[in-house]
Amino acid sequence: MKSVFYIIICIFLLPLSLCCQSEEESQRLSKAERERLYREDSAALKIGVLPTEDCLPIILAKELGLYDTLGVSVHLRRYGAMSECRLALQDSLVEGAVIDSTLMSLLNSDGEWLHGGLSTDMTWQFLTAKKARISRLEQLVDKIIAADSHGESHRLAELAIDSLLNKGQLVFIVQVEDLNIRLNMLNSGNVDAALLPEPYATRARKQGAKVIGRVRSKPAGVLAMRTEAMQHEARKQQYELFLRAVAIAKDSIRQYGATHYIKYL
Repeated sequence: MKSVFYIIICIFLLPLSLCCQSEEESQRLSKAERERLYREDSAALKIGVLPTEDCLPIILAKELGLYDTLGVSVHLRRYGAMSECRLALQDSLVEGAVIDSTLMSLLNSDGEWLHGGLSTDMTWQFLTAKKARISRLEQLVDKIIAADSHGESHRLAELAIDSLLNKGQLVFIVQVEDLNIRLNMLNSGNVDAALLPEPYATRARKQGAKVIGRVRSKPAGVLAMRTEAMQHEARKQQYELFLRAVAIAKDSIRQYGATHYIKYL
């Protein structure tokens, strides 16, 4: 009778035992997978990019498999704001990130820890909201302008209103880092004007925003690379192959046009 009872107990406990073993095995595999992914990520060249048109060649090279074709592992970190790229560089989460030259100079003010590895065609347009009915800079008195907290777009906003401030008139620059939020605030009339790069500027114009044409930045984008990270020979080799892949992507964009690939942003 005892043996029968023992068998019954074993029958009930067997699935529980198998379940526990399966869970332990799954945890071991998950840990091993995490460690593998961490090693791969550590070895890869990590680049921070924005959903802006100047980053298209870097993103397109990934989408077309050009990095793999050339034998270089490149992991792209997609960010929604330049401030996120800045933090990724400062926290050593990436070897390089696309920012603007004004911001890079600001970050290097306490020491040259970044260098410009690649120029990008980043431009900003000064747009006024459809509801604001502003067509001249002089009409920005008591108005609200959205821009980055630092960098070229903030500098452009300051330059645009400099003459008004010198006359003692008030204009307000608000910090709206996320590009999607900045675009939505402009389209909804929550701000009177904004500095936007492409393709956000085009999207704003389609919603009725107007460009104040005489306030526009020259190309000032830059792929800022952490100098310390690029001192290693392996990173230098990765970077050379990375540049080769981006050059091929640029040729493809010139051939077919940016609008053909804009879906990848």
